[in-house]
Amino acid sequence: MTITNPRIALLLSIAIFVACKPAPPQPAAKKPAGPTVRATVVTIRTTTQPENRTQMRTIVIAGDRARDTGEHDAWRLYDTKTKTVTFVDEIAGTVRTEPLNTILAQRRVITAAALPPHYPKVRLTRPGTKRSIQGVNAELLEIESGSYKRQLWLGEHPAIPAGLFAMMVASDPPTQPLAPMMRAVDEALITARGFPHEDHAEVPVAKDKLVVDRVVVGIAQKDVPQALVTVPTGHRDVTVPPKR
Repeated sequence: MTITNPRIALLLSIAIFVACKPAPPQPAAKKPAGPTVRATVVTIRTTTQPENRTQMRTIVIAGDRARDTGEHDAWRLYDTKTKTVTFVDEIAGTVRTEPLNTILAQRRVITAAALPPHYPKVRLTRPGTKRSIQGVNAELLEIESGSYKRQLWLGEHPAIPAGLFAMMVASDPPTQPLAPMMRAVDEALITARGFPHEDHAEVPVAKDKLVVDRVVVGIAQKDVPQALVTVPTGHRDVTVPPKR
């Protein structure tokens, strides 16, 4: 599929920037080895069209810590109590912990940069539409830029920390040079409460339409390896000490 229209190429980039990246295929489930911990496991199904591709991933939440198991070589461990994110690089064998406030400040510097005048505007609206999903009252957020459209249904489930999704968005590096065009939307998402129980994004590409649907299909209590939500002990800590 060849993209020749610059505007379509830009809109496709927005789709990739805004929508969560599909996770690689998950291995077959195995009995946890070693110490385990009771956790909330949020199962998410991602469907991509026109490829008709379906993938599954999980968010594991154990106490105040959470992790997206779709991340492997480089992954993040979220601590919703201390409001920190630990970045783990399995290839380099390093860990780095940053306060959420620092991450937000750095992100806002990037999104505040000047934007070329020919870039389309991205707008976010809250029409006030609500419906029940997974037993919670979810509210609709709509994001649009030209023919690109995204619908997020955010709901506060008691088993999912209200600020977890905002931490996930905030700690995901902004795509440049598109970050400034997402300024208003980005600010809304990094301060949002609730988790997207449904996430639909679409944009025309040539004669096709790229459609990405992310749906929470399960929220259950399970025993998981404790190592999933623990900072590796054998890695080198490259955390930058705070300035005094």
